[in-house]
Amino acid sequence: MADMKANYLKLAREHTQRSDIVTKDLALPYVSFCVDDAMAERSIDDMPSNARLIGWQCGFEPMFVAVWSYLDVSLDDDDAAQIAINMLEERGWFSTEISYPDYIL
Repeated sequence: MADMKANYLKLAREHTQRSDIVTKDLALPYVSFCVDDAMAERSIDDMPSNARLIGWQCGFEPMFVAVWSYLDVSLDDDDAAQIAINMLEERGWFSTEISYPDYIL
């Protein structure tokens, strides 16, 4: 199961191509949720400068989840994306199948 998940993340990461179009500054107004690596939901006011913004294109507007480590360490793309996916999955945000993010900033 872990191998299948790793392969899925690898293929999905290769598919994520829009990150070069959107910058963190442009994405900030679209942050809907904030979470740390202990899966504790946080306020956007708590967001550190090294937070990763993980986004999905939802129709005409994107939706971002800000993800960071409460230990103040950098998170890599896969870890940050998985934390955002887990948080949204717990909230029942995905209407059908879980999709890999369109943006990782």
